[in-house]
Amino acid sequence: MTAKLKARIIINPISGGREKKDIPGLLQQYLDQSKFETEFCFTQSAEHARELAQEAVSLKRDLVIAAGGDGTLNLTASGLINSEIPMGIIPLGSGNGFARALNIPMNTIAAIKTINTGKPIAIDSGMANQIPFINVCGFGFDAHVSSKFAEAGTRGLKTYAKISIKELHQYQNKNYQLEFEHTLQKQNAFILAICNGPQYGNNAFIAPLAEFSDGQFDISILEKVNWKNVIPLSLNLFLKKLYQSKNTKHQRAANLTVMQESAAFVNIDGEPIWFEEKVTIQLLPKSLQIIVP
Repeated sequence: MTAKLKARIIINPISGGREKKDIPGLLQQYLDQSKFETEFCFTQSAEHARELAQEAVSLKRDLVIAAGGDGTLNLTASGLINSEIPMGIIPLGSGNGFARALNIPMNTIAAIKTINTGKPIAIDSGMANQIPFINVCGFGFDAHVSSKFAEAGTRGLKTYAKISIKELHQYQNKNYQLEFEHTLQKQNAFILAICNGPQYGNNAFIAPLAEFSDGQFDISILEKVNWKNVIPLSLNLFLKKLYQSKNTKHQRAANLTVMQESAAFVNIDGEPIWFEEKVTIQLLPKSLQIIVP
């Protein structure tokens, strides 16, 4: 008889603004009990998911399943980088950009069933001043809106859009200095996004050509956004055509340094984190195992 795989399930009870009390029952019902031996862990603080994942590594668990939004996935993954322990995903957040880009079903039962039948793939991850990210590291308006969104009483695309519209008329471009392998580039930008994956969430594709396992970040730069071009830019964002817009630039690099005008929030997988002026970004090739359909 084949031994069961020991799976630790990390659940964020508040992600996406919905209750998670039903998640253990759904997992017990739809996760293959002949294949997996499960333990459930509910996060109790912002960093708890990382600690639980690191503990799973030390306990030699066979699998970690993260149930939550992009922030929960980031923290769980950050405890698994370079460990060879695969991560299963049950997307329960507001945008679920990482899961959507990997074709993980948004339906909870379907996502659980994917873990039964899916296979692990190795993807790249990133570090920004030694803070891990798995999807997008964003500067400028991107990070500014993320900081406002984190303070909002509600979640979801509607709230994000409302905040974006409110902040658009008063936000000013920022100046950045980018260093790629000793080449300096000065850049005035509305958004500067360092992308491992193609989308923010809710199918808003900031870097539609990005791939998780190609050994490079896609760097998407929006140079000019105003009331005249915001609608066509927004349409291109959702139609996977942003790279065709004349007010955008696209580059690729595995490692770079970003110098900001001053310390500011940076969007790390949907969560605003305060960074000093200098941000050193490094790609870790194929450092994370993810179960996909």
